[in-house]
Amino acid sequence: MNRMVQCAILFAALFPCAFLYSGCGPGASAQRGQDLFDLHCASCHDDPPPDLKKQPPKLEGLFKAKYLPSGAPATDTQVRKTIVGGLRTMPAFDQRLSNQDLNDLVAYLHTLN
Repeated sequence: MNRMVQCAILFAALFPCAFLYSGCGPGASAQRGQDLFDLHCASCHDDPPPDLKKQPPKLEGLFKAKYLPSGAPATDTQVRKTIVGGLRTMPAFDQRLSNQDLNDLVAYLHTLN
């Protein structure tokens, strides 16, 4: 086998591994989403301050239910809309999160059971 063919085979064998470990695989989005959640959301949704008039909902199993705590359908679109625009005491994150951030955050919320 000539050297060029050997290199092509090696590249073809290693490329999927590089993709998975480069932070581009499907799990990477959820990991980035968890980091965003920890930064922007956990302080209220996981450990709410006692002085809040209304406690934010826990988000475990958010997409297992047919409806969100607000009564809206439990869809990616509706969750994004809530994150971007805020709801009641929840602030809007439209100026703080990019579209990719929103995708990553929703991917993470899907992992919560």
